[in-house]
Amino acid sequence: MNKIYIKYLKLLPVYILIQVLILNDILFFNYINPYIYVALIICWPIKNEEWTLLLYAFILGFFIDLFTGILGFHSTATVFVAFIRKSFIKIIIANNLLTENDEISQTKIGKKSFISFSFFIIFLHHLVIFLLENLKINLEILLKVLLSTLVTLVLILILEIIKSSKNE
Repeated sequence: MNKIYIKYLKLLPVYILIQVLILNDILFFNYINPYIYVALIICWPIKNEEWTLLLYAFILGFFIDLFTGILGFHSTATVFVAFIRKSFIKIIIANNLLTENDEISQTKIGKKSFISFSFFIIFLHHLVIFLLENLKINLEILLKVLLSTLVTLVLILILEIIKSSKNE
């Protein structure tokens, strides 16, 4: 279990730097802003202590907030999705697919389950961020949430393909 924590602590600065230095500067059509760091919350192993995921999600969101200059938005969204993640795991992922230290991945749970699970987590994450930014909900905000969710999902699927080809 400690190996997993060390792995995710090493991945933390990598994803933060990718998000802050590259993806935050990319705004497609003034609507789409991908947040790839959500992949760390999505792939976190199922059977670990829940408080460790919540703490990790807060630290991840806090550093993204710190570098973007809008304190609270990303940390709120990441802690929220880390909190509700377990409910989506019970609904979408079969119980017998993963052992104690297995991370959630496309190869472990299947393509359909991974896409469904990731989509819901990413959508809720983006919804919280954009609602906090705008303090209102309308069709334009929902379109921004949906398009950003789809682009983020595609980027995370590309990462999954790279990870699975690297493991083979």
